[in-house]
Amino acid sequence: MIEHEGTIDNINGNQYTIRITQSSACSECHAKGACMAADTKVKMVDVVDTSGQFKLHERVLLLGKTSIGYKAVLWAFVIPLILLISVIIASTSIWQVNELQAALLALVSLVPYYALLYIIRHKMGEKLAFSIKKLN
Repeated sequence: MIEHEGTIDNINGNQYTIRITQSSACSECHAKGACMAADTKVKMVDVVDTSGQFKLHERVLLLGKTSIGYKAVLWAFVIPLILLISVIIASTSIWQVNELQAALLALVSLVPYYALLYIIRHKMGEKLAFSIKKLN
């Protein structure tokens, strides 16, 4: 289970924007002031909740299944890598294209893939959705 504490930053109907602060493991260290490796990142996550039990600036727990992370990695990294390798192999062995042209073809083949992901982003957003719960 993926869990992050966050704060409700904006409410628009049933859509909540949650601000979460991700910190590296060493950012909790007592010596972080003298260390250049410590860092934190603020991220905004949109969550749909129809319960209406949350208020602006309330601390909440952002919840997601572990499978959400695996699906995101699959769509964002694994499938494009397979596409790149497939196009390079096909263009060099079947179409007899040189390596530079094969690499350019492989990169160009990613344009329609990411355009398709952009078109279906709302549908994917429903499947890769987080939920929120009140902090105890």
